[in-house]
Amino acid sequence: MARLIRTGTKRTLKAARALREICEAYRIDLPELRVRQGRITLGACRLDDAVRLARLLGASSPGADVPEATAVRDLLAQAFPGGTGGGALRISVREDDPGVVELGAVDARTARRLIGALRF
Repeated sequence: MARLIRTGTKRTLKAARALREICEAYRIDLPELRVRQGRITLGACRLDDAVRLARLLGASSPGADVPEATAVRDLLAQAFPGGTGGGALRISVREDDPGVVELGAVDARTARRLIGALRF
């Protein structure tokens, strides 16, 4: 049982590290990215980084020079499942900071699909 837990944790940590590295390569800042309870929490993301992520996943530009947080949230919510071949990501706008969207958590499998989508 301990070996199964260790193996699962190792895969999740490896996926989180790879996701962090590829996001850094694309200059997408996810300072709160970490593993919690077996899932990878992406955390806070500035609007310009969220738009960049959505574009990398196949979304079109939001249009405005300074897009609204709700438009960016919707754009990323539409692009994520298509870009990763499935999987969902909870995205919300921070009430205390409208220049930031809060990205939820994904499992290691979805994170690996996201990594694959960002690599190609």
